[in-house]
Amino acid sequence: MNKTLGSAVLSLLCAATGTGMLHATDYGLPAGIQEGNILHCFNWTASEIKAELPKIAEAGFGSVQMSPMQRPDIKAGSSWHDLYRPYDLAFKSSSYCSEQDLRDLCAEAAGYGIKIIVDVVANHVDKTAGYHDTWWDSDGRVRWEGQINYGDRYSITHGCLGDYGDVNSENSDVQARGKAYVEKLKELGVSGIRWDAAKHIALPSEGCAFWSTVTSVPGMYHYGEILDTPGPNPSIIKEYSQYMSVTDNKYCNYAAKDNGGIPGGYGGDWVVNQGLSDTKLVYWAESHDTYSNDEWSQNVDQSVIDRAYAAYACRSGATALYLARPAAKGFNNIKVGKGSTAYQSKSVAEVNKFRNAMTGRKDWFESNGNACSITRENGGAVIVMKGSGSVSVVNGGGYCPAGTYTDRVSGGTFTVTSTTITGNVGSSGIAVIYDGEIDIPTPPDPTPDPTPTPDDGYYVYFANTSGWNVMVWAWDSAGEPCGVSTQWPGDPMTEKNGVLYWSASAGKVPSQIIFSNAGGEKAGDGDLVFVNGATYYPDGSYKMISYGGEDPTPGPQPVDMPSALYVLGNISGAQWDTANGAAMTIAEPGVFVTSSKVTFAPDAGESVCYFNLTDRLGADWDEVNMNANRFGPSVEGVSLTLNGWADMKKYANNVNASACKSWTVAPGSYYVRADFNNGRVQITNITGVEILDASDDAEASYFTLQGVRVAKPEAGKIYIRVAGGKASKIMMR
Repeated sequence: MNKTLGSAVLSLLCAATGTGMLHATDYGLPAGIQEGNILHCFNWTASEIKAELPKIAEAGFGSVQMSPMQRPDIKAGSSWHDLYRPYDLAFKSSSYCSEQDLRDLCAEAAGYGIKIIVDVVANHVDKTAGYHDTWWDSDGRVRWEGQINYGDRYSITHGCLGDYGDVNSENSDVQARGKAYVEKLKELGVSGIRWDAAKHIALPSEGCAFWSTVTSVPGMYHYGEILDTPGPNPSIIKEYSQYMSVTDNKYCNYAAKDNGGIPGGYGGDWVVNQGLSDTKLVYWAESHDTYSNDEWSQNVDQSVIDRAYAAYACRSGATALYLARPAAKGFNNIKVGKGSTAYQSKSVAEVNKFRNAMTGRKDWFESNGNACSITRENGGAVIVMKGSGSVSVVNGGGYCPAGTYTDRVSGGTFTVTSTTITGNVGSSGIAVIYDGEIDIPTPPDPTPDPTPTPDDGYYVYFANTSGWNVMVWAWDSAGEPCGVSTQWPGDPMTEKNGVLYWSASAGKVPSQIIFSNAGGEKAGDGDLVFVNGATYYPDGSYKMISYGGEDPTPGPQPVDMPSALYVLGNISGAQWDTANGAAMTIAEPGVFVTSSKVTFAPDAGESVCYFNLTDRLGADWDEVNMNANRFGPSVEGVSLTLNGWADMKKYANNVNASACKSWTVAPGSYYVRADFNNGRVQITNITGVEILDASDDAEASYFTLQGVRVAKPEAGKIYIRVAGGKASKIMMR
């Protein structure tokens, strides 16, 4: 039958090739770092992280944070704090992590959809000459102005942390060295930077261009460690957020340190009092400092930490950091090397998967002191309590749809009304509830080639599924506009081959962007991070979509159209039943679609579902393969994501039908569409094509399959129709 490679065979192939065969779509990992959660593999060597990547992906972490790489003498068994005593503001190969180690890790991680973040110490170097590179000993690149007075902002940014030399961040040579390091890490495959002791480096408004310089490297994510407050005037946190996301340890520590894992409210000072967007925050239940510096968290049970993490990690906008605790306790006992794998627990993994599934949905926080609920609009909920057992919490905002749910952590049952969530929380103190199918129509991915490439400068696309008169307002790190127009709402977008496109003015490097409907309704929260080459959507999310180059490879080719078609595979109630495949009907010339959604459920021990197509059913596989033409991908296990397309190949009967390969999908219910005109297959939540009179639809909006709105749909052409918040595929007559 050749329906799938067994999991054991797949594992062997991964090991043999040395590359990650599975991709982000297999695990539902987010496109960007801020949109998911971070696993802090504290002091793990590059090889140790690489070996763990499959389990990290399975646990739903979108990125991994590594420790600093700025000393040449670090190896397994070194003291952990040596990593934070940098020899230089530059990459230094060591047995802990060489250049090749990092390059290989980043490449392997990318195969799973995991991004790598590197911790960078830019505020100080280790002691005097002999302990650091001699480059620092001239031109005032290091200063020794005494210890820090935390009541004085100048002292915070110019004083010495302990006996370390304070880096002169105002020096242009130092700024260039920092930028060169970021560029080096990017070249090796790194996607993000964690800036240690960020509050000790001054801001542009204070006469220091360090942050505007090092964050100017395009395509890199940045977040800064801001502990307690940046100084006597906490409002300057807003200026930090222009260049990076920031930590909020005062808010974060409370849950695990003082309240059994339950946060004290919706947000901390940065959100409530300083007006920062959630999209600029990094939360944690504990940090490497609170554990390794003999502070409070080393005496807190992992279960309490996990509860606090769960309450933060399911939030909208903010990312959350999970510390893989070191293998030992005590400042002088903790060494470089792999630590705890508690991150693999079901409760942590299910919270991560919830977060990944809820991208773009508003959250609501409620607490009764003993338990809290975090609900996501039209999505589901995470419930955290100090103990376990029966609980009744508020359905904040009525966000979690009413119904009966199975807790994805313990298997318990929860009943949800418009106002309450009631059920039994398992021993972890964490419950996660949501439907398997989160059904908001996804805009079709633009497929034509608009021709610009990253070499053309800075540009973005927009999938206009809401029918806006789309305007773009973008600005750089200094607050200067980056478009032709210098007045709000900015520039109109240009249509290129059916795709809306905008490019920044020559020489401009945008850092933030707003998409608006002629200055009115805004995409997402309005103020979005600029991601070069991304395709944005009205909800503020984005994808990195490849449109091909100036000489694109040939597209899918037509496949012979059968007279009948069925889905065979991991179908609930008919697992690879050759006599009972899901029937498909002709929806339009050359296109089959299932008349109802097919529910896919994996085989025991597998996390994905397999399927292919056949034009004839039979009593057994011999009958099918002798008499039926089968259809599948050219390579086993090609993954299908919602509304994405995959190529389709014919396996002829009595010749090679028995060798038919299979596509994979995540468990769930979907329509299956087979387009024989273009030799491709799709899973979708949009039904097949309806035939419609234009006169019947005066209040609907119409879009091409590339997401471009049309005022007057033409007879005989296919469009996406949007009405009443629902999308369907129609043909006008």
